[in-house]
Amino acid sequence: MKKSSFVRRIVAHMAVMIALLLCVLLVYTASTYTALKSEMRREAAGFLQVYGGELKGRIARMDTVLSDLLLQNRTNLPLLKSANESKRFYASQDVHNYLVNVLQGEPSVSGLVVADTAYGICVDAAVGWLGYWDREAMRGYTLERAEGGGGGNRWEFVTLGGRTYLCKQSVYQGRAAAAFVATSDFLSTVPVADYADQTFLLTDGQDRLMDFRGAGVEHGQLGLMADALGDPYALRESVEILPGQIGLTSLSSGSLIWSQSRVMMAVVLAVILVTLGFGVAIIRFLRRQLIQPMAGMSRWMQRIQRGEYDAGIRDEYGTREFTQLKDSFNRLMGEIMHMKIESYERRLALHDMELKSIRLQLRPHFFLNAIATISSLGTQGRAGEIRAYADALSKNIRYMFKSGLHTVAVGEEIRHVENYFDMQECRYPGRIFHFIELPRELESWPIPQMLVQSFIENEYKYAVSPDSLLTILVRVSMERFQGEDMLLIRIEDDGKGYPQDVLQYMNGEAPRPHEDGERVGLWGAKRMLTLMYERDDLIRLENIQPHGCVNLLRIPAAPRHQFLENTDGSPLGGETSSCAS
Repeated sequence: MKKSSFVRRIVAHMAVMIALLLCVLLVYTASTYTALKSEMRREAAGFLQVYGGELKGRIARMDTVLSDLLLQNRTNLPLLKSANESKRFYASQDVHNYLVNVLQGEPSVSGLVVADTAYGICVDAAVGWLGYWDREAMRGYTLERAEGGGGGNRWEFVTLGGRTYLCKQSVYQGRAAAAFVATSDFLSTVPVADYADQTFLLTDGQDRLMDFRGAGVEHGQLGLMADALGDPYALRESVEILPGQIGLTSLSSGSLIWSQSRVMMAVVLAVILVTLGFGVAIIRFLRRQLIQPMAGMSRWMQRIQRGEYDAGIRDEYGTREFTQLKDSFNRLMGEIMHMKIESYERRLALHDMELKSIRLQLRPHFFLNAIATISSLGTQGRAGEIRAYADALSKNIRYMFKSGLHTVAVGEEIRHVENYFDMQECRYPGRIFHFIELPRELESWPIPQMLVQSFIENEYKYAVSPDSLLTILVRVSMERFQGEDMLLIRIEDDGKGYPQDVLQYMNGEAPRPHEDGERVGLWGAKRMLTLMYERDDLIRLENIQPHGCVNLLRIPAAPRHQFLENTDGSPLGGETSSCAS
């Protein structure tokens, strides 16, 4: 049954407590936020109703002024079309005086313009803060609309001379009367100073920003859609001053809600935060005094599991309990290490015994082949060749008995393989053609002693035929194998190839059958590589078409284990001999 950690339980309980407190905080915050948001919406809606009504009143008064100007006979307006220039002049003066009097009595209007296309007459009156070029722009715009014959009788936003106006025109029979009010003047009645965190937007019928009062919006944003302005959490309330023509929007920053928090909310938040802080302090205490020491011990144990047996627990702890636990663990690890060392030494002894066994298998195998060759030469009456063969054999025997299973330079191994070929030429004259390719820069690469010769002996035992020529090719090269640079020895012949069962157990695809004395040299070579390099994939045997086989031997740069024994002090190094047929 899997047991849970008490540390995890403590942390879980603290986490639940903190989660509950956070839920309380979130619920309270959300409810307070919702209440404040609703209250601010009501305030904004009431504000817009009040000041929106004032702006509607200004629009209505300007509509009245424009209507009186066109429909009532208070001026000599019709005389602007008179053919008499004097009458037109006095009519223009009369209209101008009327416009001035209207502006003095109605401050809602920034400018009034009357334009007649009959003689290109344009009469205007404007407030004092509008300059000459402002008035000239209004006159030109009104005369242009009079000539165009249409004004729509709607309030619209126009920009003249860099200033934005609300404008309404009435055009009839080539005569136009227009009322202008600057948007900045139109919004001047909105008391921005009393609402420092709010921005008021004046929009057209398509909800585009025409002007604004307050912070949070820049002049470069004029013409943008009003719903794209402000932060994502801003509160928006809108009212239509004239449906489809003029709108007023109140834009309040989301941070304004938090600034309206009540004292009680601050007290509740403070209590919750203090409780959270106390919970965090408890968790930090547990983490420092309990979790971190246990995590440190776990890391030391993981290092020991990875093989760093001399690591032990070396941290210092501030509590008596963990100090006692550390000392007890280190004592226990010392005893375990002593037992592991004893076990390892026993395994090494068994390992050396197995290497010796392989060596004892290889050397008699070679001697038996040599005795069989001498016997064959004796029965054939070739005494001279027996003498040469015995000389070559003595050199190979000295090479074999220099030391145990260890590495020699591949160049030295190849020289003794050449000597072995010369020995076998005495037994099989003219039956073997061999070729060896060994680059000079690879001659010093270390390989297990007798490795190549074991495979060449196997060729003579199973592949040589008295009635056919056998070709043996030996090529030495470098290869990148499984991310490691290795020496590749390729031994190839054109004989009959290997039986299927030999290929399977030599390539690790099936277990080796019960030992019957066959292929002892090959199996001994495979086992030798496995023990010396701790790898089982360094030998690969394959049959090739139409006949023959190839032996692939991969040798890493250095062995993991070697079996060395004392020698008689005679020098290493090989010689070659030949037999005359």
